[in-house]
Amino acid sequence: MESKYDDDEEEVKSGDYGDSKGGDEDSEDEEAAVEREFKALLNTPLKGEVAVSKDPMAQRIAEGFTINWMNMRDAENGEMMWESGEWGEKMWRKELKARIPADILSCRAVSREINFSSIEKMESFKLEQRIFFQGVCIEEWFFDFGFVIPGSTNSWQQIIEAAEESEMMTAEALSGNITIETSFYDGDYFIAKSLVRVFYV
Repeated sequence: MESKYDDDEEEVKSGDYGDSKGGDEDSEDEEAAVEREFKALLNTPLKGEVAVSKDPMAQRIAEGFTINWMNMRDAENGEMMWESGEWGEKMWRKELKARIPADILSCRAVSREINFSSIEKMESFKLEQRIFFQGVCIEEWFFDFGFVIPGSTNSWQQIIEAAEESEMMTAEALSGNITIETSFYDGDYFIAKSLVRVFYV
């Protein structure tokens, strides 16, 4: 099946909310600066972020981690709906894009399989995913894999159940407005975050 994956999105950059006033300013100026920063934060839509821990060990884990491929199937009949190419270090540097067939939204449940390789050992590998729609976190998913042997390649399958039909939005409304932030952990030890923008085609 042809991959509907693209990775030419621009690099994600941190927002700039302005500088706070110095300690020599009077309290009214300080309060005004805090108020401006707070309003800027409120007006900045959330979409997730790309990030890597500053811890040297976490950076080594991220550098040695590769998603070789990922696919999604209709969990009821096994029909292949989408598959990706390789996601390596680029997923720690910029927002990626995935083009997924709109028909997947009609599946009552989706079976997702991730094939990944890791140079480093992980005692308790897990993922936390947040789904953002137009700046609002609408869903959270949590997945636990467990022990990862150093230098190993592994396959990991998860079942993701769809929302109730009455709660589903159309592919047109969702396409390009959905971002998926995936946080990678070894136990409670943060490693990195990736961000994928989803387009339904």
